[in-house]
Amino acid sequence: MTTRILFNTDKKLKQAAQKKARKEGLTLSAVLNLATEAYVSNRLEITAFDSDLTQARKEVREGKGISQEELFKKLGL
Repeated sequence: MTTRILFNTDKKLKQAAQKKARKEGLTLSAVLNLATEAYVSNRLEITAFDSDLTQARKEVREGKGISQEELFKKLGL
Protein backbone atom coordinates (compact mmCIF):
# COMPACT_ATOMS: atom_id res chain seq x y z
CA MET A 1 0.00 0.00 0.00
CA THR A 2 1.28 3.48 -0.80
CA THR A 3 0.28 6.93 0.33
CA ARG A 4 0.83 10.38 -1.11
CA ILE A 5 2.99 13.03 0.54
CA LEU A 6 2.57 16.63 -0.58
CA PHE A 7 5.03 19.36 0.33
CA ASN A 8 6.31 22.62 -1.09
CA THR A 9 9.84 23.08 -2.36
CA ASP A 10 11.73 25.62 -4.43
CA LYS A 11 10.99 25.22 -8.14
CA LYS A 12 14.66 25.34 -9.17
CA LEU A 13 15.59 22.81 -6.49
CA LYS A 14 12.92 20.41 -7.75
CA GLN A 15 14.06 20.81 -11.35
CA ALA A 16 17.70 20.22 -10.42
CA ALA A 17 16.77 17.12 -8.40
CA GLN A 18 14.68 15.75 -11.28
CA LYS A 19 17.51 16.37 -13.74
CA LYS A 20 20.06 14.61 -11.53
CA ALA A 21 17.70 11.70 -10.86
CA ARG A 22 17.04 11.27 -14.61
CA LYS A 23 20.80 11.18 -15.30
CA GLU A 24 21.05 8.35 -12.77
CA GLY A 25 18.10 6.50 -14.29
CA LEU A 26 15.75 7.28 -11.42
CA THR A 27 12.56 9.22 -10.89
CA LEU A 28 12.38 11.96 -8.30
CA SER A 29 9.78 9.86 -6.50
CA ALA A 30 12.26 6.96 -6.26
CA VAL A 31 14.97 9.28 -4.91
CA LEU A 32 12.64 10.68 -2.26
CA ASN A 33 11.49 7.18 -1.27
CA LEU A 34 15.11 6.02 -0.94
CA ALA A 35 15.97 9.09 1.12
CA THR A 36 12.97 8.53 3.39
CA GLU A 37 13.89 4.88 3.89
CA ALA A 38 17.49 5.85 4.68
CA TYR A 39 16.33 8.48 7.17
CA VAL A 40 14.00 6.07 8.97
CA SER A 41 16.69 3.39 9.20
CA ASN A 42 19.27 5.91 10.53
CA ARG A 43 21.43 5.72 7.40
CA LEU A 44 20.74 9.39 6.65
CA GLU A 45 21.31 12.06 9.27
CA ILE A 46 20.13 15.61 8.96
CA THR A 47 23.05 17.51 10.45
CA ALA A 48 22.37 21.09 9.39
CA PHE A 49 21.87 23.09 12.57
CA ASP A 50 21.98 19.81 14.50
CA SER A 51 24.05 20.95 17.47
CA ASP A 52 22.23 24.28 17.78
CA LEU A 53 18.86 22.57 17.53
CA THR A 54 19.81 19.92 20.08
CA GLN A 55 20.99 22.60 22.51
CA ALA A 56 17.85 24.70 21.97
CA ARG A 57 15.57 21.72 22.59
CA LYS A 58 17.49 20.87 25.76
CA GLU A 59 17.12 24.44 27.04
CA VAL A 60 13.39 24.45 26.32
CA ARG A 61 12.93 21.16 28.20
CA GLU A 62 14.87 22.61 31.14
CA GLY A 63 12.73 25.75 31.14
CA LYS A 64 15.64 27.96 30.11
CA GLY A 65 13.80 29.60 27.23
CA ILE A 66 13.11 33.32 27.25
CA SER A 67 9.95 35.19 26.38
CA GLN A 68 9.51 37.19 23.20
CA GLU A 69 9.70 40.39 25.23
CA GLU A 70 13.00 39.30 26.82
CA LEU A 71 14.40 38.41 23.40
CA PHE A 72 13.45 41.79 21.94
CA LYS A 73 14.99 43.54 24.94
CA LYS A 74 18.20 41.53 24.55
CA LEU A 75 18.33 42.45 20.86
CA GLY A 76 17.61 46.09 21.62
CA LEU A 77 14.32 46.09 19.74
